[in-house]
Amino acid sequence: MSTDSMTTTPPATLSAPEATPASAPTPQVGEGTRAHAADLRARLIVSAPLGILAMVLSMVPAWQFTGWQWVVAVASIPVVTWGAWPFHRAAFAAGRHGSTTMDTLVSLGVISSTLWSWWALLWGGAGMLGMRMQMSLIPRAAHAGHAEIYFEGACMIVVFLLTGRYMEARARYRAGDALRSLLSMGAKEATLVSVDPATGERSESVVPASSLQVGDLFTVRPGEKVATDGVIVEGSSALDTSLLTGESVPVDAAPGDAVTGATVNTWGSLLVRATRVGSDTTLAQMGRMVAEAQAGKAPVQRLADQISGVFVPIVIVVSLLTLGGWLLAGGGVQAAFTAAVAVLVVACPCALGLATPTAILVGSGRASQLGILIKNAEILEQTRSIDTMLLDKTGTVTTGVMSLESVAVAPGAGEASALSLAASVESLSEHPVARAITSGAADRGLSLVPVTAFANQPGLGVVGITSQGGVLVGRPSWLASLGIDVPSSLLDAVREAEASGASAVVAALAPQLGRVATTEAVTPMPEAHTHIVLPGPDAKLPLATLTMSVGGMTCASCVRRVERKLGKLDGVKAEVNLATESARITLTAPHSDEELEAVVSAAGYSGTVTSRSEAATADGAPAAGGSAGGDTGTPTQPGTTPSAGEREGAQASSLVIPERVEGSAIAALIVRDTVKESSADAIAQLRELGIEPILLTGDNEAAARHVADQVGIERVIAGVLPDGKRNTVADLQAEGRTVAMVGDGVNDAAALAQASAKGLGIAMGSGTDVAIEVADMTLMNSSLTSAATAIRVSRRTLRIIKENLFWAFFYNVLMVPLAIAGLLSPMLASAAMACSSVFVVLNSLRLRAAK
Repeated sequence: MSTDSMTTTPPATLSAPEATPASAPTPQVGEGTRAHAADLRARLIVSAPLGILAMVLSMVPAWQFTGWQWVVAVASIPVVTWGAWPFHRAAFAAGRHGSTTMDTLVSLGVISSTLWSWWALLWGGAGMLGMRMQMSLIPRAAHAGHAEIYFEGACMIVVFLLTGRYMEARARYRAGDALRSLLSMGAKEATLVSVDPATGERSESVVPASSLQVGDLFTVRPGEKVATDGVIVEGSSALDTSLLTGESVPVDAAPGDAVTGATVNTWGSLLVRATRVGSDTTLAQMGRMVAEAQAGKAPVQRLADQISGVFVPIVIVVSLLTLGGWLLAGGGVQAAFTAAVAVLVVACPCALGLATPTAILVGSGRASQLGILIKNAEILEQTRSIDTMLLDKTGTVTTGVMSLESVAVAPGAGEASALSLAASVESLSEHPVARAITSGAADRGLSLVPVTAFANQPGLGVVGITSQGGVLVGRPSWLASLGIDVPSSLLDAVREAEASGASAVVAALAPQLGRVATTEAVTPMPEAHTHIVLPGPDAKLPLATLTMSVGGMTCASCVRRVERKLGKLDGVKAEVNLATESARITLTAPHSDEELEAVVSAAGYSGTVTSRSEAATADGAPAAGGSAGGDTGTPTQPGTTPSAGEREGAQASSLVIPERVEGSAIAALIVRDTVKESSADAIAQLRELGIEPILLTGDNEAAARHVADQVGIERVIAGVLPDGKRNTVADLQAEGRTVAMVGDGVNDAAALAQASAKGLGIAMGSGTDVAIEVADMTLMNSSLTSAATAIRVSRRTLRIIKENLFWAFFYNVLMVPLAIAGLLSPMLASAAMACSSVFVVLNSLRLRAAK
């Protein structure tokens, strides 16, 4: 649309409804982690030079000038106080509530080393001027007449851990790149179109995209992003949806088609009416789903949290026993103290608290980049045992859109003229078969002829009057009942097509039919909107689901404490994630955001509710903040032919059909739901993953078998109703199979929910809201190959989690006995612990390349 055209009088459809305020935008992800990394960096910059000075003077006797030990003592003060303050603060907060954390061990180790060193300096003989000290990596039981100082050990514990925590925080922030990228895809500005109600003139103004309201009109020029979800009012183009779906091929869009915010307009100019804004948009909902999945926990993480909850007290006991054992064995106070502090430091299982959430953070973020939305973390483990995948036919394996496959003509008739006449009449019908015939004629470059009268016979066919006479398109039996001759060759073509699962209609020409046309205008039938309410489970439904940002956590013990504090509230269940510094909270009793934030604050952390999704009402109305659009569950297909009431110049008169019509059939039109190009490759990929694909459909056996043969599926279950689909899933689960169900319609929702109970429910992004809501995964690009990709990414994420847990436990199992035996200095213990945490995070980042 050119700029000049913006001054023309708009059609009646441009009147804007009452605007609805925009919802609050989704907050920036990872800001807490970024700020935490900046704080750690500042402390590291100060602590590292002082710690290195203390270590060098302590390790190199030749550099130990007179009074060097006092210089080391003074240099250590800012390191073990301000530099180590994050560890002391976390330990104090935990102790104030009667619990312990990983930082309790670190704080105890630093304080113990420092106090011992000051005692040795002041009263143990180590403060004498001219004293020399030789440091060994392996602690020694014997010393040259004085107590040994450990200022360098205390300093380097802090330096190593600050380095590790800083690298870990940076890596954790990088792990959220996918989600931040997803949330930043949206357009920053929009060209708002205002319509003068008096003159009808349009004017444009550039406004922030976040200020758009429901009902606003905005333009999208070539190369621009669609500002928010909406419906095209004017213009045609092709939209690049790869940012949201991963699909690289642009999708054609025309008036009446729905468009999604953040997609890119490739060539045409569009005028769009906003239907969803702010947090209600598809992009915001995707970001919310990803964030909630990353805030959740896999069962293996709950096990790790339980272990870490009892690990710290056990380590403190083991450290005390080590101290007592060395003293009883006559090893000396110095050796006993060294071994005890080394146990405190090296046993700190920080890596254990990061092993699972960091991998989930990266894995779910990578899945979102590939157009796969994972609803919660638990499904990552469920993919491990998936051995059967049930595939709905229509809209999943096939496109769900009928297309013209072939045209069989009667002797003496021309294919082009027959198809043109049939398409001209069918263009006034909204039946899927009619759309397929009209689109088929357009694809072949055929022009339509004017239709002056039209009649629709529900379930039978349509009739229209053209310049060549009456044209009838419908069932062969209906045409025969009107007295129209249908050649046997066309009947054979119809029977053959129906035997393979296709649909077929016959077009006939009745030259004398035009005499009965009347002039009464056709009134388009109103669109029927169905209200479908699925029965919910007997269990108590949640009132709301919240996502909370939780700052100040440093380890898995912190996670456990926040969960316990929130869990003490009636009707509150919390899952806290260390890697994302967030919590997913489910409410079955009413609680305000302020009340929940106060509980977290009382536990010693900072909590801020970032999103709140209210549950649907009992009558099935949308939740507060949800979409109130009139989505009937049928996806809008690009290029759909507008109805007669919408198309300019499509007016026709009504038609009265006599009992007998003189005419003859001219063609049989075969239409079929076409198979998606990616389906055969997807089936092959599923088999490589050890998963048996099964086609599950309500269609007849012939239609199902035809599709199955095309894509390589061996087993077909056809002719099942929605309850039958659910029962099929349940029966396979009863056989001991772990089933994944892939579907897109309301009739698949019950089966998707059944699969989620012991397996996976996977919905197509082009499907209904109900199907997407009950599914565990959503494939935004609606390509079946994404189902195999989702399984691969999930399984690889689970494999990384297991590797992380192995190295976290292996490190503790290997190092603790060395520390107990007195073969590990506190300084090396702290370095090993820091390396363990960094290794786990870097190992998780390998998922960024998963495909």
